Amino acid sequence: MSKTAGIVAGVIVVAGALASAGAWYTGTRLEGVLRDSIDNANQQFKGALGRDSRMTLELVSLDRSTFSSVAHYSLKVHDENLSAGNQDVEFLFIDHIEHGPIPFSRLKTLNLVPVMALSQFELEKNPTTEKWFAVTKGVAPLHGTISVGYDRAVAGTLQLTPLDIKDGGDTVSFSGLTVDFEGTAEAEKIKAVGNLDNLQLDLASEDQPLKIELKGLGFDTGGTKGKSGFYLGHTNVKFDNLAVDVAGNPPIVLKSFANTNLMQEEGGNLAGQINYDLGMINFNGNDVGSASMAWKFNNFDVTATQALYQLYQTRIMPQQQAAALADRPFELKLSQADQEWANAELQKLLAGKPHIELSKLGLKTTNGESHMSLAVDLADPGKLDQQGSADLGKNAISQLDARLSLSKAMMKDLSILQARITYGDQLDAKTMDEQGNAAADMVAGMATALQIAKVEGDNVVSSLHYAANTVDFNGQKMPLQQFIDMVTSQVGQLGGGEGGQ
Repeated sequence: MSKTAGIVAGVIVVAGALASAGAWYTGTRLEGVLRDSIDNANQQFKGALGRDSRMTLELVSLDRSTFSSVAHYSLKVHDENLSAGNQDVEFLFIDHIEHGPIPFSRLKTLNLVPVMALSQFELEKNPTTEKWFAVTKGVAPLHGTISVGYDRAVAGTLQLTPLDIKDGGDTVSFSGLTVDFEGTAEAEKIKAVGNLDNLQLDLASEDQPLKIELKGLGFDTGGTKGKSGFYLGHTNVKFDNLAVDVAGNPPIVLKSFANTNLMQEEGGNLAGQINYDLGMINFNGNDVGSASMAWKFNNFDVTATQALYQLYQTRIMPQQQAAALADRPFELKLSQADQEWANAELQKLLAGKPHIELSKLGLKTTNGESHMSLAVDLADPGKLDQQGSADLGKNAISQLDARLSLSKAMMKDLSILQARITYGDQLDAKTMDEQGNAAADMVAGMATALQIAKVEGDNVVSSLHYAANTVDFNGQKMPLQQFIDMVTSQVGQLGGGEGGQ
């Protein structure tokens, strides 16, 4: 044997010995890591489903050897919508774990980056999931891989298996879902990207048959947990096409939808942006137009926002759910202590002078575009329990700006669309065009006559600015109470007009 060959052989032996030692070391640490991860997951689950629902993850068993281990987990869910007879619903998982530093499956692909473990998990068949397994013809409906680094950072892929179901007159077709994710220890930083090609539901209900088709769904989210406990970063969601057809109602198709969200922390305050864009709304086979909505907010005190969110989760949301289940109106009931706590946190929030802005709400048709905007600056109104609702609202708003612009061409497009849907081919194009012009002129005339808007070119516009108890409405300044009296009078005229017809 040459010296070179001997050196190579020696390196291989040493590398093998180190890998074996590393694998043994990983195996001894594995159970502790798993239990820590499960404890963290159960902390995250608390409150995720509401006060009367819960999820619990448990390590059932761990069979450990030098180079690999097999773990079994149980995920129990208690929820009125899932649990029968107040019993928990149980999902079982099996996890084949290859020990690091270089798991064999990564070695085969020449991925030599050291990791603590490589997990390959899948859902197991039990009474809860046996029907799901029957549909996927024995293939695990849910499975994935996770690599765990020595710093306990994770990265992996989660997959839902494609399936086709035919049950009587009902049909479900699902192309599968893939989610790639990664995160640091304690989930301080997270990232996930998911894609779903197609989902079709055709439910032949006797009461109301329903068809839904979703195409090209994707999402991308990533962020860092801030001091507030909220994740700061972005979330983007899109789909190419969503068609909904409910028997007895016109079919609706939404095309090229995109939602983007951004959350930030600035000097102990939360700030964010939320945007929605819709490329086309199709109603009953007719293109209506594109739509958009954009929100902004800032100066939301972190601790007060967190406290009020906790109040909503633990006190308000359970009451909302109970009212919905009982099919009765929702009436919020808080104890004296909870009300005082809510008032204190709300006052702290308002003291930060939060700003909320609907920067755009728009609809664009073939020939015109309408939009509105609204911006509100809030302020500390003083003791919340010592003011009437009118004074409280006035004192809590330091400034308000609103603007509405209605395109007469857009109103004409909508009028023609309504006529086409209502009368079909019974009206000729000229008649519909004339009716469209008349409808747009009628809206403009009414708005002008009631002094709630004015006509500027092809648009009917209205603007309002409020600050320091003074309202500027379409260029006319007046005290707030005079503005309220004017609006009340106009509403009364409209109500009287309708009643007399």
